[in-house]
Amino acid sequence: MSTSMIACAIDQRECAVVYMKKSGGNYSLSGCKSLPFGLDDLASTKGIRLLNKLDRHINEWPDGELALCFGPKSYIPLPASFPANASAEKCSEYCRIEAQYFLSQPEEYNCDCTAYGMNRNGLHEKKMLLFYPATEPGRRVSEHLAATHRIVFNGTPQLPLLHLSRFTAEKQVILEIESNYLLLTESKEGRIEKFSCREVKNRKESEYFTIKALVENPICRETEIQLTGTLADKAMMRLIRKETSMTLKPLSLPSSLSISNPEKFSLSSAVAVKAVSLALMALYEQKRFTLFSD
Repeated sequence: MSTSMIACAIDQRECAVVYMKKSGGNYSLSGCKSLPFGLDDLASTKGIRLLNKLDRHINEWPDGELALCFGPKSYIPLPASFPANASAEKCSEYCRIEAQYFLSQPEEYNCDCTAYGMNRNGLHEKKMLLFYPATEPGRRVSEHLAATHRIVFNGTPQLPLLHLSRFTAEKQVILEIESNYLLLTESKEGRIEKFSCREVKNRKESEYFTIKALVENPICRETEIQLTGTLADKAMMRLIRKETSMTLKPLSLPSSLSISNPEKFSLSSAVAVKAVSLALMALYEQKRFTLFSD
C-alpha cells in the first residue's frame, strides 16, 4: 500500500514544500522546493502575492493531504500530567483547560503537546505543552490552503523534529537559537527526555545562554549538537566551538534515514529538513490512524 503527503514548513524568512510517498517501509520524494520568503514576508504588503506563489507549488498535487508547520517567534512551555492513553481529542481538551489557568490571554495561543520524560506506566503520563502565539499570517495561510487541501497537521516544527529521533539509535540533541529564545531538546525514539527554553533579548544574551545551556548538559559532550535558528550562523558556531570544544553541525536528517532519491533535491537547508520531518511524521500518524480504524 502506497501513501503520500504534502508538507509545508514556513520559518520567519523562508519556506519549503515537499511531496513524499511511502510504500511499505520505503520513502521517496517526488518534489522538494525551497522558497526565499517566510512569515515576515507573508505579513508584509506583498503577502498576498507570495501566498499565491506558495499556493501554486502546493497545488502541483491537488488531491494530496497537507501538513503545515510554522516557526513561532516564542514558546511558553508547561510540563503537565495527563491520564495515560488519553485520546488526541481529550489531550486537546486538557490543553485548553491548562491554558485557562496558565495564560492571561489563552485565546491568543495555540498548543503543541507531546510525551515528556521517562515514565510510560501508571495512571498518568507526563506531557510537555508548548504554547505559542496564534498570530497572523499563520492563520491566513492555514485558512487559504484549507480551501483546497485537507490539513492533517497544523503546528510548530517541534513535533516533526522530535519524530526524527525515531530514525536513529543515538540520542538527538537540537539547539534552536532564535532572536527571541533558545530551545534545547534531547530526545530518543520520538520522545522528549530533556527540554529547556529561555527567552533572550539580544545576540549577546543568546551567546551567553547558549554556551551555558550546552556546558550544563552532560549529554552535549557525548553526542553531536544540531544547531538551527536565525542566529545559528557561522559566527555563532565558531564561538560555541571555541568556548566549549563540542561537536556541532547544522540541523540535518539522520544518516540512518533511507530516502530512495535524495540526490534529486537539495535537503541541506534547515527549512527543508523541517518539511521532510513533517512529512515523515504525518505519514506515520496517517498509518497509525488507518491501523486503528481497521
